[in-house]
Amino acid sequence: MKAGSKFLIVGLLIALIPVGIGALSIEEIMKYRPIGEVRLSPEGQRAVLVVSTANYEENVFNTDLWLLDLRTKAALQLTRWGKRDNSPRWSPDGKRIAFLSDRKDKVNIWVISPDGGEAEQVTEAKSNIGSFEWLPDGSGFIFSMTDPATPDEEKRKKEKNDPILVDKNFKYARLYRWKFGEKEATQLTKEDAHVNSFAVSPDGQWVAYGTQPTPKVPDFRYSDLKLLNVASGEVRDLVKRPGQDTAPRFSPDGKWIAFTSTDGGEDWIGNTYVCLVQPDGSGLRNVSKSFDERVSAVQWAPDGKKIYFNASEKADDRLWEIDVEKASVRPLSSADDSKAAGSYDVSRDGKTIVVTMSDPHTPVEVYRLAPGSPTAERLTSINADYGKGKLGQTELIVYKAHDGMEVEGLLVKPVGFEAGKRYPLLVIVHGGPSGVFDMSFTPRRGVYPVQTFAEQGYLVWLPNPRGSGGFGYKYRHANYRDWGYGDYRDIMGGVDLLIARGLADPERLGVMGWSYGGYMTSWIVTQTDRFKAASVGAGVTNTFSMFGTTDIPEFMEAYFGGRPWEDSENYLRHAAVNYVENAKTPTLIQHGQEDRRVPLSQGEEFYLALKKVGVQAEMVVYPRQPHGIQEPKLVEDAMRRNLEWFNKWLLGQ
Repeated sequence: MKAGSKFLIVGLLIALIPVGIGALSIEEIMKYRPIGEVRLSPEGQRAVLVVSTANYEENVFNTDLWLLDLRTKAALQLTRWGKRDNSPRWSPDGKRIAFLSDRKDKVNIWVISPDGGEAEQVTEAKSNIGSFEWLPDGSGFIFSMTDPATPDEEKRKKEKNDPILVDKNFKYARLYRWKFGEKEATQLTKEDAHVNSFAVSPDGQWVAYGTQPTPKVPDFRYSDLKLLNVASGEVRDLVKRPGQDTAPRFSPDGKWIAFTSTDGGEDWIGNTYVCLVQPDGSGLRNVSKSFDERVSAVQWAPDGKKIYFNASEKADDRLWEIDVEKASVRPLSSADDSKAAGSYDVSRDGKTIVVTMSDPHTPVEVYRLAPGSPTAERLTSINADYGKGKLGQTELIVYKAHDGMEVEGLLVKPVGFEAGKRYPLLVIVHGGPSGVFDMSFTPRRGVYPVQTFAEQGYLVWLPNPRGSGGFGYKYRHANYRDWGYGDYRDIMGGVDLLIARGLADPERLGVMGWSYGGYMTSWIVTQTDRFKAASVGAGVTNTFSMFGTTDIPEFMEAYFGGRPWEDSENYLRHAAVNYVENAKTPTLIQHGQEDRRVPLSQGEEFYLALKKVGVQAEMVVYPRQPHGIQEPKLVEDAMRRNLEWFNKWLLGQ
């Protein structure tokens, strides 16, 4: 690359990029097959899995259904269409599996036999179906679907006379019922409110659902619960209060509804809990108040005495269990296993739990947990041979920050690491800022190929500075009105520790990150010249202008304690672009052209500013991409560019 600045819009230009450096490792990363959702059959002897692969022909990350026999541990691919087959749901009798697929343009419900054969499309949705559940008697489904375009809207679009009215004419998700033998689905919800979640009662007579004022992303924070009588269409309020109440789940006897909630709080940075309410609206209580984190994926135990959920505990993603009567919480998956738990499901008899798990050196597979047992039994081998003998080892580093706060991070060592030798160090900052680097498999797909860096001889530092998730509310709130200050010191404290221990070469440091990680990267290069290269991915570089262009301005309000015109000095104090005259670090900027979360203008502002002050800069814009790159060819492009950028400036290649 020549000196100066470049601004590139990347289409499908992968063939133009040199592939000699670490090419095999990047290709291997793209061949990785993550396992997503896992669902147990009613009898508990089989499970259906969602497995993702990179489809270069269609340029999508394809998902297919696989069938696992828990008795023999044999896993076979069930669907092979080349499109996205996902969200599998067993029929109540276990004879069919329904799933969502975009095989014919619109997302519809399809049904397939677990014994194989061709899948059959059973709905003819006019728009995309978002989620669905079987009716308890197996006669059909309840599903959510966004409003389709009206004939007039279709006509205007065709004529290119289709102006967009901001905050008008929302396309709401509403509930529908469809039964086998019917041509048309019956619309169940009529009010202009957006359905974001729902559950069907065990007797099929009721639907509890979460509803927010509009489909706009920030409005999920103002979600309430309602209860629908399927036969009469009557709707009544179930939980109506400030904050978020969503994702309802009926107890097995139908007498209680569990849901995730901010428990009346409106703090964007706050915890979420498991709350309970009876179908008549009485008995509202928080059963996980003692748990200081954010919960997700709530599911009842078959006896109704326990509730399970996912949550992080520091760098461990764990499966947890609530004793409903005592309102006490304990981990179900053992920390001794040091595996990150993901999707899970519980058998009808409550004796078996299947869960996807991985660790930094072990690819994701499906495991079996027996409640009360401290160990997990691996059931699948879909990624069994992936990365064997080629991975850098990961270790947890714990240290004290400048103010005494305890900070953790993960250090990935180079392949063939030798004690006593200093290595070039790459720092990757996670997004969020409430994201967390956990003990999951490090060669996971993404724009920063951790294990490719390790293969090239880099140390890779993955810090969890203040503001990260998994460490409780106080830690997550610790960077409130403080972006770029305490968190910056936490990150640099880890760098200094690795240098002091004789591991990192202080003359060969690089830094990168996406979203909030991109913010921290842009901040770091305007605060210090210690880094030889940087890569800013979809980064917030001007906090002031970010407020008026992002689709989540309330997020900025929550972290900065107000709006820019109310406290402009505070917003400007945290904007990297205001300190760009200090920058000297060669910087690569990567951004999705259709990013609404952190708009493209954020990358453009920083690129122009770097260029004006004479910093070596290069910007790559990825067409069609939102906040995260979603097309395999462009993901691979971003990985290769990052690898080459750091190899150039740190290794002289």
